[in-house]
Amino acid sequence: MRLFGIALCAVSASCLLWSWQPAARKVTSGTSANQLVHWRDADHDWLLVVDPATRELVVYDAVDGRPLDRLGADDGLPDVQSIAPQGRGLLVAGAQPRTARRLELPELRAVAIDGR
Repeated sequence: MRLFGIALCAVSASCLLWSWQPAARKVTSGTSANQLVHWRDADHDWLLVVDPATRELVVYDAVDGRPLDRLGADDGLPDVQSIAPQGRGLLVAGAQPRTARRLELPELRAVAIDGR
């Protein structure tokens, strides 16, 4: 149990430290980009994290900190810039305009938004 606490703290700390670094791209909306989302339902407890090095989405088990999945271009996602919860899904936005996708949870399946 102690190892879990250390692993969870390390993941959280690395996400926070990365988010405090100067942004390579200017955020024009006035709000900061979301890099971490905690998502939970009756059968799942996940941390969804943007990997800034690869621009992929990494899914971690929020209970024990182990990585469960890594999603990127091969899974229908853009280069992941930011994420935001959206009902039973996750909005995944890329750096380029009109590259957002909705990720259905817990299926982890990307779908187009508004016919895009």
